[in-house]
Amino acid sequence: MEQHFVETREYARDWHAGVAMAMLLGYFVLMGLLVGGQGVLWAEILLALSMSKGTFGTAQIVPSLMSVALLLIGGLLSAWAGKKRLALVAMVLLLGANLGLAAAGELWGFVGALALSGAGMALLDLSANGATLDWEHATGRPIMNVMHAGFSGGAMIGAALAGVLLRFGWSYSVVLSLLAVACGLFALFSLPVRYPPADADDAHENNLSSTVRLVFSRRVLLVLALLCLMSIVGESVASLWAVIYIRDELQAGAFIAGLAFAAFNGAMLLGRLLNATIVARYNNRVSLLISSVAMVLAGLLLVPPFVWAAVAAFAMLGLAVAGVIPTSISAAARRSPGNSGAVAGGIMAFSYVGFVIVP
Repeated sequence: MEQHFVETREYARDWHAGVAMAMLLGYFVLMGLLVGGQGVLWAEILLALSMSKGTFGTAQIVPSLMSVALLLIGGLLSAWAGKKRLALVAMVLLLGANLGLAAAGELWGFVGALALSGAGMALLDLSANGATLDWEHATGRPIMNVMHAGFSGGAMIGAALAGVLLRFGWSYSVVLSLLAVACGLFALFSLPVRYPPADADDAHENNLSSTVRLVFSRRVLLVLALLCLMSIVGESVASLWAVIYIRDELQAGAFIAGLAFAAFNGAMLLGRLLNATIVARYNNRVSLLISSVAMVLAGLLLVPPFVWAAVAAFAMLGLAVAGVIPTSISAAARRSPGNSGAVAGGIMAFSYVGFVIVP
């Protein structure tokens, strides 16, 4: 324990801490680019594969189940392989997933690519969140909301860029190939980066049963997990269905649909930056209370079936769900010190059930 304390204090004063923070922020941006870009491309893929919305929704259960299964053993994986190795494996899987989506010509190829994507996103999510908790512990600086703001910024850029490229005649396969290249570049950039020291107890009893027991053993952790689940439901609705809804049901073009999704992610970016200030000035409880009330209001705003009302509603939804997950993960870690892998894996696994429910 004393040696770990010395390591964390030395790391906090080392220039490696700044490099690691930039790399971890890059992971969140990459995940956002993938979610944002794919969110705009789903409608094109549906058309190209002549796939019904029912089939599409059912297929989306596959990556969600893959993610939940891996996150439930997140603590064990983090202790066994280390968070850096998990990130490298994740980016290789995501590279293959995007190339698979680009090449898919029928349903089973599409489902296989989704399975790779679910595994890759879960491992990268686990690594990025767990390493960020380690970084916060080593430096004493709360940065989780800023990191998740990077995800929202990446999603906003990915959605806007995909919409523009489609408008200028680029095929969805080419856009997906560009996303695959981004995954490969991030993997290369990660190789020399020194991660923050893992929590001292992170390797102890981080198996499936201990992860589940961790979440369910304390009421506060279970409440935080439920709030994350609510937030994921909102994010999943926007990520999977916003563009399809606006294009198919409201008869708007690809650019307007992409704008709506970009507005959702832009509002999440703003919300997370504002939430970082709220957490620093007040506390996690105030932040989560504001977010919960805002989620209810956002749901009411989604009712009017008009194009610009829908764009505004998705922006409001992004603002509402923005701070829930980063604030909940940090709050959970403070109530279970020394278990960054299990906390990140357990809370995110519980949350990812939302990606199973929504499709």
